[in-house]
Amino acid sequence: MPTAKSIKILVVDDQQTMRGLARQCLKKIGIVDVALAASGDAAFDVMQKSKFDIVISDLNMPGWSGVDLARHIKSHPVLKSTPVFLATSDAYRDQAENEEVDRFVAKPFSVADMREALEATLGPLT
Repeated sequence: MPTAKSIKILVVDDQQTMRGLARQCLKKIGIVDVALAASGDAAFDVMQKSKFDIVISDLNMPGWSGVDLARHIKSHPVLKSTPVFLATSDAYRDQAENEEVDRFVAKPFSVADMREALEATLGPLT
């Protein structure tokens, strides 16, 4: 059973405000090891150097979308087992429903929804 403090998450969003909100939400759950990236390709570069338990990515970003990032991760021999959560409003969810993402997280973030998604993937957090 993972402890919240042992989990390492990468949050990817082109909007600094949303990255901050995601970090605050995760902190309320007890997750303190949160890295931030402003684009999909920057996130992929970070992932080449550091291992993450989960990637939470915005769907719509300039350059690589969240779906593009998920495809790169899932086709990489080392990174492919990393769960990818796609963060989007429900209005855009259908657009990415069949893509290679493990979960969807609604924006704006809520602590309850985020915890539920994390526990569904990692098991109960202590």
